Amino acid sequence: RSETPLIYKAVPSWFVRVEGMKDDLLACNAQTRWVPDFVKEKRFHNWLVGARDWAISRDRFWGTPLPIWHSEDWEEVVCVSSVEHLQNLSGVAVTDLHRESVDHITIPSQRPDQ
Repeated sequence: RSETPLIYKAVPSWFVRVEGMKDDLLACNAQTRWVPDFVKEKRFHNWLVGARDWAISRDRFWGTPLPIWHSEDWEEVVCVSSVEHLQNLSGVAVTDLHRESVDHITIPSQRPDQ
């Protein structure tokens, strides 16, 4: 590393709200049979106790694309469940799921006025 300062830039991100589920996650962990058993009370339990909301989006070339399409006004949001689902909604043959291959795909509006 050089001695030059880093630039931090706020970018939009998607999060899974984990902190609100922590009690439920701990209760489910208590009912789970772990092999080896020490994971239940130590490693995974400790991870759950300290769990924070989880950023699942990435702004990198090799990031996993989230299968979410939305209209410009965000009135329509579609979570695509499979390649076949995306092909049926968009009419585009999909052979590669990397961002550079799917970012251009649009899904026609299902609203009658659009």
